[in-house]
Amino acid sequence: MALRHGVWAGLLGAVLVMAGCRPAADPGRNEAPPPAQAADFPLHAEDYPWRRTAARYEPLVARFPAPEGFSRDELPDGGWGQWLRHLPLKPPGTAVVTRTGLPIMRANSPSLAAVVDIEVRRNQECADVILRLRAEYLRHAGREDEIVLNLTGRGKIPWPEWQKGMRPRLEGTELEFHKRAPPDSSRASFDKYLASVFEWCGTLSLAQDGKPVTFEQLQVGDFFVHGGSPGHAVLVADLARDDQGNVRALLLQGYMPAQSMHILAAGGGRPWFDLDPAQAVDTPTWGEFSWSELRRFIEKAR
Repeated sequence: MALRHGVWAGLLGAVLVMAGCRPAADPGRNEAPPPAQAADFPLHAEDYPWRRTAARYEPLVARFPAPEGFSRDELPDGGWGQWLRHLPLKPPGTAVVTRTGLPIMRANSPSLAAVVDIEVRRNQECADVILRLRAEYLRHAGREDEIVLNLTGRGKIPWPEWQKGMRPRLEGTELEFHKRAPPDSSRASFDKYLASVFEWCGTLSLAQDGKPVTFEQLQVGDFFVHGGSPGHAVLVADLARDDQGNVRALLLQGYMPAQSMHILAAGGGRPWFDLDPAQAVDTPTWGEFSWSELRRFIEKAR
């Protein structure tokens, strides 16, 4: 018996447009910020099990200390936010490039704070990097049953079914899942699952994967998403606050075409964005996100 998932008519031709972001443009050059103080942190393969450029790394938390007068939010051990806070970064001075190495954003661009040490996959664009990180985290945390992502249109693409050998196939205007492969829960199988996610999911489906939250509820791991054509999404990779209630954030994004996952800069190389509930969140390569576009991944009751 096939697992049947409906998809809107004409999805095959439209999904990449609907999921896409406006192409990023390098806003220009400026003087490179002072290099961060090097830190030597052991990288455990089970924490970030993808292809990286080095066996040891500098995590995000070490590269970017909290702004003066601010303290990072306390996060539970083993949680989504803590995992994001320790993402491995490539060395200072790394540029944003496409999967073929074509430069997209210069290393000293005022819009770039850092590049995440993770390979660029085909079709891995704005929404896809957030979906990938979430899936990578859940797999690492032993919560693989929760890797069930919404498709652009309607229906879902579940990793638990993929492990059993179920594969999607478009038949007319219907995406159907059939048993077409032997059971396989390996890393290679998971990478193929992610490739299918990049093909069938986007900003519209990402908005469905999250529930709306407010500025007052903001947590590390929440994301802003503008679903549509064009659409875009950025992830809140870290948060810091001061005694007056001011909030600053590190924002992570991918873009179109598929390119290095990176931490944005608020201008002049400053990595921390000031967040104000009375103002839209203005990002340098996309523009503004409203607070009504803030989402949080829906957690399965455990």
